[in-house]
Amino acid sequence: MKIKREFDRLTLLIILLFSVIPLLAIITHNNLIILASFILVILVMIFLRKSVNAKLIQPILDISHKSYLMSSGKLDTEISVASNDELSDLADNINLLAGSLREKIRVLEKSIQREQRVVRELAILNEFIGYVSSELNFEAILRKLIEKTRDLMKSEAGVIILFRPDRTKSFLSTDKLIDEQFIKDMLSVDSGGLARIIAEQKPIRNNNVAIPLSNGNEISNFIALSLHSTTDLQCLLIMLNRDAGFSREDEDSFLNFAFQAFQTISLQSELAKLATTDGLTGLHNHRVFQDRLSEEILRAERYKSKLFLLIIDIDHFKSFNDTYGHQTGDDVLKTMAKIIKECIRKVDFAARYGGEEFVLILPETDCGHTYKVAERIRRAVMDYPFHLKDGTRAGLTVSVGVACFPEDSAEKEDLIGKADKALYFAKDLGRNRACLYRDICEPE
Repeated sequence: MKIKREFDRLTLLIILLFSVIPLLAIITHNNLIILASFILVILVMIFLRKSVNAKLIQPILDISHKSYLMSSGKLDTEISVASNDELSDLADNINLLAGSLREKIRVLEKSIQREQRVVRELAILNEFIGYVSSELNFEAILRKLIEKTRDLMKSEAGVIILFRPDRTKSFLSTDKLIDEQFIKDMLSVDSGGLARIIAEQKPIRNNNVAIPLSNGNEISNFIALSLHSTTDLQCLLIMLNRDAGFSREDEDSFLNFAFQAFQTISLQSELAKLATTDGLTGLHNHRVFQDRLSEEILRAERYKSKLFLLIIDIDHFKSFNDTYGHQTGDDVLKTMAKIIKECIRKVDFAARYGGEEFVLILPETDCGHTYKVAERIRRAVMDYPFHLKDGTRAGLTVSVGVACFPEDSAEKEDLIGKADKALYFAKDLGRNRACLYRDICEPE
């Protein structure tokens, strides 16, 4: 409305001027007055032109030019019109529109970046799952987890501390300069340290530490997460940087990727366990025993060492099953597995061979120690109180056959056959005893 009033006033002024000049000419017949009037009119027209240009034309051109710049993508352009009229209002509205577009573009760009992060996470996760599905070595899988998490986070180093159900712990690092003591020192800087990370079960990041490395550098930033699985596996996953800090977005990516990756590891571990473990006793199954015996024979050949194979059979177990039922027999087999595991070293290998038979592989030992292990198992079974459902105790015994590599045989199948012959030799002698193959006098 302000511009309209201005034009109305200018129009009225022009009409008055062009009305007055002829009137003066008629009244005065004075050429000088007429000339002066024309000059005045010209000056007024120049003034009007400048006024219209300043108040209308130039603001319109400015709005037009800067609107074009905005439409070309330069939304940071600001239109400035100080006329305090409709053109000023138009400029302000265009500026508001540009600001709104800038905000929407910023939100859209942020959304695109977030989607790109998600796509990248999924691509790395998919690659990791593919690796896990084809890899049986658990340590190799954990190292791959560190590697892929480091790629995702663009971090310089990574660490995993694995806590097993049997309370043992494994430490894996991508950098030889980062050991368990370094991690302890680093976590002690953070309030609450390891206990807080495990308790909170969410990413803990700290971009304000200064833990020196032996090469003169120092770690200034870390992000850590405690991971748990439904299969009682637990680990602490830590990513470290010297310079670049970790952001809130990094926390989200870290949590999403690490959680899904660790659950994949847990599932794969459980599937591998089912595929390699006897479902009743929890010992290794027959297939794993065959593979392990081949590996141990190759190792013994390489290092010129001995290994001993033991086959353990429960005496009269068929009659026991027929008398007391298969459920009671299954309980006995579970107890047998427990007794065997308690009587051997961690480096020894135990498996259920089939039915009521168990096998042991004892690497890097001698005949005397092996015989003591066989006798220890035999006596433990004989003394164990196998209680039946009615409360009575059933007495059970085992017979054990032992063969030695390479003394008794240098071939896997033949070694198994020799241990089996020693077992039946023990049974022929009355059962409830351990016999070495070397004690059997075979005819030539």
